[in-house]
Parts: sequence; structure tokens; C-alpha cells
Amino acid sequence: MSRQQNEEDTNSALFDARNEYYIGNFMGSINFVLPDQSTAGPELLSYMYLSYLAIDSGRIVASDIKENNSTPLQALRLVHEAFEQPSRTEELLEKLTDKVAGDEDETNIWHLATAIVYCRDGQFENALKILHGSTNLESMALSVQCLLRLQRVDLAKQLVAKMQEISDDATLTQLAQAWVALAQGTEQMQDAFHIYQEFCEKFKPTPALLNGQAVVHLGLERYEEADSVLRESLLKKHNDYDTLINLMVLAHLTGKPSEAITRNLEQLRQFYPKSDFVTDLDKKSAEFDRLCLQYDLGGEEKLLAV
Repeated sequence: MSRQQNEEDTNSALFDARNEYYIGNFMGSINFVLPDQSTAGPELLSYMYLSYLAIDSGRIVASDIKENNSTPLQALRLVHEAFEQPSRTEELLEKLTDKVAGDEDETNIWHLATAIVYCRDGQFENALKILHGSTNLESMALSVQCLLRLQRVDLAKQLVAKMQEISDDATLTQLAQAWVALAQGTEQMQDAFHIYQEFCEKFKPTPALLNGQAVVHLGLERYEEADSVLRESLLKKHNDYDTLINLMVLAHLTGKPSEAITRNLEQLRQFYPKSDFVTDLDKKSAEFDRLCLQYDLGGEEKLLAV
């Protein structure tokens, strides 16, 4: 997470842990850090704890990083607390933003942690404010994701161009290019596919990389290929969030029985009951039911009037 990132200057544990985290191989990132845990600095340890957060093992973060921890890792404990206790998000964000405003953040951990909590709470504009002006590739990549969530593909594309000027071959720069290519639609989607394919060959296939390929296949109506990579992703992680959603999309596009969609939806409800997808779907379903009821009542009233 340091401000100076050069992916060509080292084959250290930091380089490996960082890249494994970027491509979604979270256990791989953890395993690169564990042998050096007792002597590692905050930057290397941050990838291990971010990976624990990504695999819903935040209790390890809380256990390892005590409340009196004076290193930047304290920021990741606050991230865990925000994930576990959404009702405290405002309070925790106040602590994070105060720290960002008051201290020099040489590792960039405090800035990223604050932006992550803002993103988790759907406050993408505020996340962008925290990250604004940074030349750190991780901050820039997270800004690209925020801009895409805000439907500002134009600004995301400009930011990726700046990332390319800093390090065109960096893993994060390449991934950011793929995200923007997917957002731009079919003409650019094949470019994204090549990036994901290259990383699958360079590192190893992960659900994140395979789902990137699957989205390309879905967008280009290559449904058999989409099904193949999604099945491979399930072998990597049987309840992967993105994979289950993309399988639902695939089932809908290919006209499969509703049971296929329902089965994956029930798994989402079981494993990710508070996820954006499930909560948004429940809200839309409730609104649809309300409108149907309103329409039915209106129809009955009209019939009674006649």
C-alpha cells in the first residue's frame, strides 16, 4: 500500500501477497504473509488482514489487532467493526476521517480503509473525496470502481489513462482497464477477456478472474463458454457471490426453468443475506407486491362502482 509501487523491483513476499490479493486469491495472499507475520511491517500485514476481511474471517482481524494498536493496521480493525456493526458506520467513519485529516499516512492504509467503509455504505462520492489526487495505484483503482458505480465511465477511463502513465504493466492498471472495458460494452469486452485470460495463465484462475471472463461471454452471447467458466469458478468456491449471481443471469438469458434461478437465489440468501443484491431484490419485490396490491384494490373499487 506504499505510495511508491513498482511491481518490477522485487520478488518479495510483499509483491506476491499484493498481487494475490488483487486477483482475488485471498488464501494465497495470506499464505505469503504468514511465514513472516512475526517480523512483518504494517504494509505486508495489511494484505493478510484485508484478505481475511474478504473471506469473512474478520474475527481474526479483531483478535490480532487490539484496540490499543498504534500502527496503521488499527484502520483495518475499524473496517471490520464497520462491516460487523453497520449501525456504527457513522461513528467509525468519524474516527477514520479524523485520522486521515490529522496524520501523515505513509502506508496509505488509513485512506484506503476510510474509502472502503464509505463504499460499503454506498457513499461513493465521499470515498472519491478521500482518494482524490492520489497517485497511489490502489487508491486510483478504488476510485475507478467508485466512478463505475456512479455510472461515470468517462471519468473512470481518464483515471485509467493516468494509471497507465504511472505503470502500464501493473496488475491493478490492467485490472482497471478490464473493468472499464466491461462497462463500455460489447466493442471493448474482448479486450477485458484477454486481460483476465492472461492473469489466469500468469497466476492462477480465481473466482474474480473467472467471473470477469464470464461477464464478457455473457455480453457477447457466448453462453456455453460462460457456463464453462462459471462451473470452474464454483469448483474454486462453491458459494461464490458473483458466480451465483452470474449463474442466475445465464439461466435467465438461456431460458432455463425458474427452479435454476431460485436455487442460486436461495444460496445467495443463505450465505449473503445482507448483500446489496439480496437487499435490493427484496426491496424491489416488496415494492412490486405493493403496486400489485394497489392495482388489485383499485380494480375492485372500479368493479364495485359499476
